[in-house]
Amino acid sequence: MEKTTYNFTPLPGYENFEATTQILIAEILRRKLPFEIIDSNNNLIAVTYNNKQYIILEGTISDANSLIAYWISNDKWMSRQFLEREGLSVAQGLLLTDRPSAQELEQVKFPAVVKPVDTDHGIAVSTNITNQEELNKAIENAFKHAKRVIVEQFFSGQEYRFLVIDGQVRAIAYRVPANVTGDGKQTISQLVEQKNKGRGTDYRHPLLKIVIDDEVRRHLQAMSLDENSVLDLGQQVFLRQNSNLSTGGDSIDVTDEMPDFYKQVAVRAAKAGELNIAGIDIIINDLNTMPSDESYIVVELNAPAMLSMHDFPYVGKNRRVEKYVLDSILNSK
Repeated sequence: MEKTTYNFTPLPGYENFEATTQILIAEILRRKLPFEIIDSNNNLIAVTYNNKQYIILEGTISDANSLIAYWISNDKWMSRQFLEREGLSVAQGLLLTDRPSAQELEQVKFPAVVKPVDTDHGIAVSTNITNQEELNKAIENAFKHAKRVIVEQFFSGQEYRFLVIDGQVRAIAYRVPANVTGDGKQTISQLVEQKNKGRGTDYRHPLLKIVIDDEVRRHLQAMSLDENSVLDLGQQVFLRQNSNLSTGGDSIDVTDEMPDFYKQVAVRAAKAGELNIAGIDIIINDLNTMPSDESYIVVELNAPAMLSMHDFPYVGKNRRVEKYVLDSILNSK
């Protein structure tokens, strides 16, 4: 893997757009295509090509994906059903439409994961839940953000984001959960503050700041740590289980190292949801073992596919995926 230093620089004149939109606008400018900013607050633009107009929201939401494909991907439970139809592996799960009864909770096997059906960016997602008390709290929190909640079996492994465009994998990022590494002097809170330098508080930056919240405190408590603990020199501690970049995770490019088996899984997952542009989240148990249907689960389909993690990873090369995305959009009519 070619290692590069994270070096994102906002596009001059377009700094208020999300990084993914900035990247796409830069490609439009390179091609010298006429375009219009419709609503900068909502990252909404229009580009003209061959006398046709293409509306693009947040860099990737466009006519390249149908409305039904977007709907499928926006509902985690619906996505599961389409993935299962394709014969892809998903975690065993239970859908809750109301506060669960004791009988329903008896079906839950620990460790478990709780997540709202239709939120993004890891909001109210709790992972590696090991007991009934944690489960009840996680479900209660998830219902604050959605009317339906999924409880599923925890699958051990590492999470990867596959960017699939028109049936081809163009980039893969290993998303590492928010973490800090000790120096023998600073507290976890101080290490977080230090690592947050250069990161943003929103998606105008490819990497976001780490926030110490209840999920982080729960995770630390399970390791007999808290935010005031001082870590030994070189000791790395993960602050949460989920690896969303929105919660301070790191992106590492692994496009060249990924076995073809999992690339084909990602392509099948995008096809299952009828997505031409898709971010496919897959947890893989161990890349060093022989790939099989038991060695992975597909976690999510994402029609809004974040491009900045692939162009400006924490570690790795710039995959310049915007050219493939723009081609897909401009070929959609």
